[in-house]
Amino acid sequence: MKNVKWKIAGLFMALMGAVTLASAGQGEGQGHHRKGDKHGQERDGGRPSREEIRDRYDKDGDGKLSESELEQLKKDRDARQDKSGERPTREEIIERFDKDGDGELNEEERAAARKAMGQHKGGPDGERPSREEILEKFDTDGDGELSEEERKAMREAFEARRREQRGE
Repeated sequence: MKNVKWKIAGLFMALMGAVTLASAGQGEGQGHHRKGDKHGQERDGGRPSREEIRDRYDKDGDGKLSESELEQLKKDRDARQDKSGERPTREEIIERFDKDGDGELNEEERAAARKAMGQHKGGPDGERPSREEILEKFDTDGDGELSEEERKAMREAFEARRREQRGE
């Protein structure tokens, strides 16, 4: 009788472990990500992830955005931007200009983004600071990338400089 009780207890524990693992992994492999995953992070202001954008605009279901699907995405984004008066988010810029798909913009992709978005050169002599100059000034932890806090400090410094140039 003791052996039967131990077998039942063991089976119960195994079943509970399997249920726990199944619920923890629910949705993986179906485009769902847990909070903290690179592409499944919660977005500031409820902005959609790359997967959500792809799912919304990928009408032919091939997992990639065709030229016509990209055009629709751009039209919707431009209409949204016109209504809100806001600049595109970092994710939207990467989604549009990251041609090699590595999730970051290289110098060539950055230049294309600046040209397409009509950004003006911002320095006092009309020259935009290079990536290296920006990192040197704002990368306080020295990891070669700007964290959200470092980006915020950079934006605040640039905005202060713009206000100063306008005489505000």
